[in-house]
Amino acid sequence: MGYIFGIFMILIYFGMAYLLIFTPLFENTFSEIFRYSIGIVFAIYGIFRAYRQIRNQRYS
Repeated sequence: MGYIFGIFMILIYFGMAYLLIFTPLFENTFSEIFRYSIGIVFAIYGIFRAYRQIRNQRYS
């Protein structure tokens, strides 16, 4: 169950990064600098979570 939840959360983080950086969905809500900054943070955290997920699967 934890493996599926981890994959789901990785997809959520990458999805939010994509929405913030590449779509006009949040243009009226947040400034451009804020959207890009938070989008990059989401992407980096998604990469970190994916790395941890793979590492934990390999050593389990």
